[in-house]
Amino acid sequence: MASLLRRRPHPHPAGVPAHLLRRFSALPEVDPSPPTSTPPTLTRGSVLDLQLAVRGETDPARIHSLVASALSSPEYPRIHTSRQLFSLVASRLGRLRRPDLSASLLHTLLDSGPASPGLLARAISLFPGPDEALRAFSSSAPAARSDVSLSALLSALFRAGRFDDIKSTVASAESSLGVPPGRASHNVLLHALVKNSELAAARQLLDEMANKRMKHRPAPDIVSYNTVLAGYSAQDDGEGFEKLLKEINTRKLVPNVVTFNYRIQWFAKKGETFKGEELLDVMESKDVAPNYLTYNALVQGYCKEGNVGAAMRMFKRMKVMKRREGRSDLGVSAHSQTYVVLFSSLVEKERLDDALWICKSCFAMKAAPSFEAVKGLIEGLMKGGRSAEAKDVVAKMSLLVKGDAKVAWEKIVGELSLEEGKPSSNP
Repeated sequence: MASLLRRRPHPHPAGVPAHLLRRFSALPEVDPSPPTSTPPTLTRGSVLDLQLAVRGETDPARIHSLVASALSSPEYPRIHTSRQLFSLVASRLGRLRRPDLSASLLHTLLDSGPASPGLLARAISLFPGPDEALRAFSSSAPAARSDVSLSALLSALFRAGRFDDIKSTVASAESSLGVPPGRASHNVLLHALVKNSELAAARQLLDEMANKRMKHRPAPDIVSYNTVLAGYSAQDDGEGFEKLLKEINTRKLVPNVVTFNYRIQWFAKKGETFKGEELLDVMESKDVAPNYLTYNALVQGYCKEGNVGAAMRMFKRMKVMKRREGRSDLGVSAHSQTYVVLFSSLVEKERLDDALWICKSCFAMKAAPSFEAVKGLIEGLMKGGRSAEAKDVVAKMSLLVKGDAKVAWEKIVGELSLEEGKPSSNP
């Protein structure tokens, strides 16, 4: 740790939390020097050219050398602002099993770039592990530390499931790191408490934020309330869920698509999907665009209730709804599981034309529906004299399934009769 801090020129507040220092002491030192392979030659070009070079390179050592050289070259003055480049580098080196080189480049980025909360936050979000993110934050310049970069650090800890570290870091951030945790950091803490099934503690923290019982607690926003709302939904706590919705209205917070989605999911869970569908009109009136989660909840809710007509109506509405961002004419995309659930329900209700359409959509996405549902579709098509369509389904399914699943599928095919008028054999 000491050698690391000597190499970095930025001062930092004394009194770094002991739990951070303990974790740092176990970290291996990374040698940031160029690997032994010959570094590629840089020529004047854009960051896009650099991205293409990284994308086409399979040697992790050469990726390191390429980007490290660019960071020290005046030919790439805006390289520090390229989110896409460093996201690509971190992803490529991760797949090539060289997280040490990824961490080395990110440390070089921070050393050579301007000290800013945005740059530190972006780098922290890309470190291959939370310990390296902790090291980078503790060694950063005071000017780079803010609630933005602190929340990025907490998010890194969250992804690693280190909820106790999130609590202790929030508690000691102002005194030890000189950063008072703001709303973004508190929202990560709320998320951690909910994820760790500490809903009562999350509710208490939200109350402290809303009622200003403690001066160091920031006022909550709709994200804060949505986070706790998700906890009540997960625990089927209807009383807490409804009470929190009333508080959102009382405090005149503007619900966003996440808020509406939780409400729709709640109605679907209670078997009242039609009430969730009514919220679509409310969203329209409030200029809140639904997303794929909105429609997935409605489609799957109706399927669960056996109302495949309404499910299909929602599915078609989703497909024709235009995104409001930009000028895209693409419909909102459904999750593959929604296709599978809808397909099974349509087969069960013998809606063969709709089922065949959904089945072909599953094939296009390379998502295999359940074997029993496909078998039911094939049998229904054969019964209706549509043998050519039935055989096409069999052929496409056979191409899609792999490994052990292929053996199971071939067994099912063997039980089928693809000759019109001839009944299928029983299992």
